[in-house]
Amino acid sequence: RMSVAAWNRKAFAAEVAAFLAARQGEPVRVAHHWAAAERWREAAPAFAAAAGRALEAGRTADAAALLADAAAAYHRGGCGSERFDVLVERARLLANSNPGPQAQAAVAEVQALAHGALQRLAALDVQLTLAMSRSETHLQLDTGRQALAAARAAGRADLELRFALLVADALCDLRRAGEAVALLEPHAAWARAHAAPEMHFDYCSGMGMALDYADRLREALPAWDSARDVAQRAGRPDLVWRALANAASTQAKMGFVDRAALQVGQACRIAQAESGDAAAEASVRLQQTRVTWAHRLRDLGHYREALDLLEDALATFERTASTADAAGAEHRLAQLYQQLGQPARARRLLQTEHPGLPPGLAMMRLVHRADLAHQLGQDGLPLLRQALAVIDQPDDVYHRLAGLFATRLLPPDEGEALATSLAAWASARERLGMALAGHVRAAACALAQGAPRRARPHAEAALHLAAERRPDSFYLPELWLVAGKVDAALGHTAAAAAHWRTGADAVQRTAAGHVPPAYQDSFLRRNAVNAELLQRAAAGA
Repeated sequence: RMSVAAWNRKAFAAEVAAFLAARQGEPVRVAHHWAAAERWREAAPAFAAAAGRALEAGRTADAAALLADAAAAYHRGGCGSERFDVLVERARLLANSNPGPQAQAAVAEVQALAHGALQRLAALDVQLTLAMSRSETHLQLDTGRQALAAARAAGRADLELRFALLVADALCDLRRAGEAVALLEPHAAWARAHAAPEMHFDYCSGMGMALDYADRLREALPAWDSARDVAQRAGRPDLVWRALANAASTQAKMGFVDRAALQVGQACRIAQAESGDAAAEASVRLQQTRVTWAHRLRDLGHYREALDLLEDALATFERTASTADAAGAEHRLAQLYQQLGQPARARRLLQTEHPGLPPGLAMMRLVHRADLAHQLGQDGLPLLRQALAVIDQPDDVYHRLAGLFATRLLPPDEGEALATSLAAWASARERLGMALAGHVRAAACALAQGAPRRARPHAEAALHLAAERRPDSFYLPELWLVAGKVDAALGHTAAAAAHWRTGADAVQRTAAGHVPPAYQDSFLRRNAVNAELLQRAAAGA
């Protein structure tokens, strides 16, 4: 039996809750008063509203906790359907923002509770969202196709589009972007006419990603612009920063690395301002974007800034068991350490095995191990050939990027043919930063065969591109070293000396402004390109 005092406390709590609710009081206070009154059917939507308020403020962890409170209240109020919907919302939130053990448990709970066709579709949705966030690509593709067929059979155009986007994302990860574009194109009219703003944003972003991966870069940029416009009209800065970051990746592939670094940096600052420092540090999605920012900064020689970003991101990925993300951060950080003349640090990062990585990521891990072995004076070519066999498709960008690394390990005649082919392939696809790097390596390989006249057009092409473009995952001062050697071999002494001075000046500015003090000496003396540039510039010939 309830005592009179207990009854009075509950009645009073209910009165306070009703008073606050009528005056648009803070939802979390309203919810707790309804809960104190054991008025669960009123408490549950108030907790859900409080979760929405927390999410608007970027407090993802608080939002997830409040959604759990809402689900518990619905359960105690006997509202099973509403409880399921809130748990789906919570699972999707966690899967998107922090796909670790808590998200896995939330998704498993939804799967266990799902009954009926529509609830099972909702459970598939959050399962696929988690698979995408955790880079479980084959699971995402196989389950996504089943879900797509089920949504079509149920006449749910909204879910059909949702699942099409998830399948397209997996196809892009598997380097089957042409299939992704074909899958998404029929949904364009429905997305424009009927999709809610977030779904419309997702559609524009999905098309941008598919076109980017299909090497249709100029077409991808308007898709990213559309995504940003949708986000801005909806008043969603959380989506604006994602559109900016994605557009920056396309720009970097086109060789506009400076522009890309500025834009992805802007995206990270918007995201952090929206979520706050603590939430930003814990967000896997934001840390993924920071890794990309660090990649661009490293390619521009901003090592101190890139180092801080990568170390912070790697700590987050290790804490959240995001294996694929950790592997990606490791190989970017390893290349940074190689350029700083710190191969031992790079070796420690790359020695960990990460089974089950997506093919492109697994391939690049082997590539960086081979490149590191070469830097350490070992034979990295067998490992590099093993990497090239992981994705044995000449039109695949990972295969081409691996080929770029291979050009300095292969015999010069083989390397020249590969680098020349790479430069032509990249130019045809508007990947002019990669084309620049291919021309530099083709010139170096031709020069190694005693053919400076054959090397000169490649050096000239690279210098021309460098006026506006920057290479991706390639050390730019190598351009000035090789260009100087080509001119020196042709007897153009003054031109050679000018190239080496340009390179040496760039290296010294980088060392003074962007290399941590502890690594400045190794950067100047143990980075082979830098050491040779400084020596040749000092000699004046």
